[in-house]
Amino acid sequence: MPLARPQQLQILAASGFAPCILALWTIRDRQTLWTILLCSAVSAAGGWITKAIIPVVKAATLRANLSGLDINKKGSEAGTKRVPESLGLAPGVVFLVCVILFQLLHYYDVASLLHAAASFSSSSASSSQAISQSWLTNYNAALATICFMLFLGFADDVLDIPWRIKLTLPLLASLPLVVAYGDSTTIVIPKPFRSFTGLPEILELGILYKVYMVMMAIFCTNAINILAGVNGLEAGQTFVISCAVLFLNITELGGPAGLVPYLRDGHLFSLYIMLPLATTTFGLLIFNWYPSQVFVGDTFTYFAGMAFAVAGILGHQTETMLLFFIPQILNFLYSVPQLFKLVPCPRHRLPRYDPQTGLLHATPNWNLVNLALQIGGPCGERQLCVRILIFQVACCCVAFIARHALTGVYK
Repeated sequence: MPLARPQQLQILAASGFAPCILALWTIRDRQTLWTILLCSAVSAAGGWITKAIIPVVKAATLRANLSGLDINKKGSEAGTKRVPESLGLAPGVVFLVCVILFQLLHYYDVASLLHAAASFSSSSASSSQAISQSWLTNYNAALATICFMLFLGFADDVLDIPWRIKLTLPLLASLPLVVAYGDSTTIVIPKPFRSFTGLPEILELGILYKVYMVMMAIFCTNAINILAGVNGLEAGQTFVISCAVLFLNITELGGPAGLVPYLRDGHLFSLYIMLPLATTTFGLLIFNWYPSQVFVGDTFTYFAGMAFAVAGILGHQTETMLLFFIPQILNFLYSVPQLFKLVPCPRHRLPRYDPQTGLLHATPNWNLVNLALQIGGPCGERQLCVRILIFQVACCCVAFIARHALTGVYK
């Protein structure tokens, strides 16, 4: 007998959050631990607020006629009901408020005060560290970039922007980050490439590094956007990846990297982005899981993709981030013939719903959703989403194994 909807969501939440909570035991620096706990409390509140305001936003979008039909239920009673769209606006706004609060808490070093209070002695607290102007600049640029992408995503939902123009939206949104970026523009050449290319260990890319930043932003944003069309899939993959990156950040902060200021700051920056992304996304997923009560829209996929790009760039972990995006990369490569019009590409590259059986069948569209049906056979929409999310989890586990195996060998 299949599990009920609340139980499925509980399992998903436990699978994502439990490893991150257990990883907190590896944190040796108490101030860092207090920082994470404080951000976790704010993020948890953000998830609860997201869950609370979605019904309000849902009613508002319905009044504005911003809704659509669920094509994967066409021919059934559920397929005739209007479903509110662009509900990614709710977690996006709450996410931005959380990240702004993090900056305030970080600026006044509240973690040190809590650590001192818990230790009953201010002398036992770690010394407060001044925040560099570069950190503040990058943080504000990240906020502006994600906020800009959220706005452009909502504009796309309302105006239905053509696909060829959609590709340029992440380019526009990434401009604040690219212009304000003041960190290193050098890369470490992998050891296998140094021997036969003669390149040095450290290579200065200069302006080419900023070109790479823009490409990263464009890919991450569109990668989430094109692996979609199934109830719970967009929010589900975002939740899985954000929890994987969050687990990486916590374990790294608990290891030698947590003692190196440059590496610690990078992982903390990424954690500041991933924590509220995970909690607010789960608040949305409660309503978007099958059978979906709301659609997330391009508002969510663009905002979530840009959040990943920003965390990867300013957290200095773009290569690891791309490892977590293995399903999205495969989906993009498999979709290339249709995306570039080498073969016919319909507006909606979705499976075919059979109202007699309630199952989805593969169509001749080139994407991971239909490929999962071709390999695993016809199934219900919820089962299809679970299949793809299990594959996403498996790829994240492979990414951790590969990262561990290549440490000291690749770089």
